[in-house]
Amino acid sequence: MKPTPAAAAGDSRSPLAARQLTALVVARATSCAGFFAVLPYLGLWLVDDQGFSGGSAGLVVGASILANRAGAVLLIPLIHRLGLKASVLTGYLGAVVVFAVLGLGLTLPVPGWLVLAALVGLFLAMSTTAMKASVAALPAEQRLRGFSYLNMAVNAGSAVGPVIGGQLLDWHASRLPLAAAVLHLVALAAVPGLPGGWRACEPPRPVADGGRHRWLPQRPFVVFALLACGTWVAYAQVMDVLPAYLGDAVEARDLGLVFTLNAVMVVALQVPMSWLSRRVLNAPRGGFGVLWAAAGAVLAASVLLFALGRSAGLALVLVAMTLFTLSELVWSPLYDARISERRGTLSAPAAYALAGVASGAAESAGAWLGTALVVHRSGSGALPAAAPYWAAAALALLTGLAMSGGRRLSSNTPRDVHEGEGNDHDVDMSARA
Repeated sequence: MKPTPAAAAGDSRSPLAARQLTALVVARATSCAGFFAVLPYLGLWLVDDQGFSGGSAGLVVGASILANRAGAVLLIPLIHRLGLKASVLTGYLGAVVVFAVLGLGLTLPVPGWLVLAALVGLFLAMSTTAMKASVAALPAEQRLRGFSYLNMAVNAGSAVGPVIGGQLLDWHASRLPLAAAVLHLVALAAVPGLPGGWRACEPPRPVADGGRHRWLPQRPFVVFALLACGTWVAYAQVMDVLPAYLGDAVEARDLGLVFTLNAVMVVALQVPMSWLSRRVLNAPRGGFGVLWAAAGAVLAASVLLFALGRSAGLALVLVAMTLFTLSELVWSPLYDARISERRGTLSAPAAYALAGVASGAAESAGAWLGTALVVHRSGSGALPAAAPYWAAAALALLTGLAMSGGRRLSSNTPRDVHEGEGNDHDVDMSARA
């Protein structure tokens, strides 16, 4: 089979080495730890230490989250110009600078804080998008493994970060942004070990229309991104709405245990679950559709158990979180790997930036609607409090069924044949090429 230009250049198409995996995990975990050391407490810190009103503090927090979720779309040309590894480095370096400025104790008006918070989100969106694109450039049999390690790193960082932030908030609140800056310095130090080279990344792929480049996403990518929104809505009911839904039914301390269980399971089980997923993907009766449908069914079952947890108590909620995490261990890395397979003529950074907008919008909409129904409607009797969970379970199940119809390609199908036709490869392309 003819080597791709990336392979000829000797970049991240080479097999994923142990040092590269280590660099991926260290960079992603420490960056997430730095971000989540600040984000959960940012609104409280701005109100208590900076004298902001609740509304102003909420605007600052919202600006950071929005930029982090969707800001990479604005940075696609810059990522193309700089290259993937240089973009990761630039993003982490920018985060270090902004967090350091936040830690100087400057007295700024609300617009100044909005700009700094948005800059943090943009810099981190840039590094995350470029890092995912570098993993997407790996051979098909390595891609799912790389995204599995990234998922493990995200959960490790998001579990450790709030603990660091909570301790600093009690001890010395002004050190909170400086701690985030230090953690991002560690991430910055790991960048040279990441997969790929320092060259500018590839432009959008040419299509057979006179050699022009195509920037708009093609149908396979759009269909997949929209279908996956059902999974993200279900995800939001657990990760974003659950505290409001459970209310006084589960104590805050026990609820912390529930979310800790999720993080610990991901860190402990992501690697073996990734190995199992690859076995299913390559099995004669397996494939992407079978695996996603199974994950969707488990996700739906977990969401239904969460709905019952309000009356059944902590034990059932822990069972529900166990099932939810087992599902997440499958669909989360599979989702990132599938984006690469469905991106068609889009460059990898563009594909992950656009997918980030879709998933972020779906999660935000699910969190907003779920919270609104749980908090405002359940007391009036207009709708049962569990209604968002019933709907989310149905969405997860329907998404799995819709994904199960995906086409599977043989491992010996030449890649070049499909490059201009939407890149319909499945992540279940066998490693036995």
